[in-house]
Amino acid sequence: MDPILTEPNTKIEATLHHFKVEIAGIRAGRANPALVENILVDVYGSKMKLVELGNISAPQPTLLTVQVWDASILDKVIKTIQEANLGLNPSNEGTLIRLPIPPLTTERREEFIKLLHQKIEEARVEIRQIRHDFRNEWKKLEESGEYGEDEFFRREKMLQELVDKKILEVESLGKQKEEELTQI
Repeated sequence: MDPILTEPNTKIEATLHHFKVEIAGIRAGRANPALVENILVDVYGSKMKLVELGNISAPQPTLLTVQVWDASILDKVIKTIQEANLGLNPSNEGTLIRLPIPPLTTERREEFIKLLHQKIEEARVEIRQIRHDFRNEWKKLEESGEYGEDEFFRREKMLQELVDKKILEVESLGKQKEEELTQI
């Protein structure tokens, strides 16, 4: 990769990573620890991710378990999971929280697909904004005489190719997630 694209690529990759984390949290029909690991729980005077408070595992395709390390926060964790609006009903077994994953209703599937499309569009917009910012920066450098018009167009073309490739990746990930959501 051209060194010119290193910084834009780094920013776009960060956006892609965020997108992957976001869509992992959209629930499909089977248990996936990513579904709950980023839920923020208000404990110890701050907000902490659930993954930082215990072990999350999927012992069965339709069950998640959360082994909380500190039993004193168990009730707060359960309450937060219920408030996360994921359609999960946690049950308490000592320091273990069981989260049975109910099958998705058609209506809920459609809601999740709408949410997925919203996340895809947010990622596209973010990537285009990164392109716009770098293009403007390079335009200023060209206008100040730091390099010529040909160099500006070369950079712009390379950046556009990178953006196109990354948007295709976002759409591909979105399509995979949508297929996952439509499977019964």
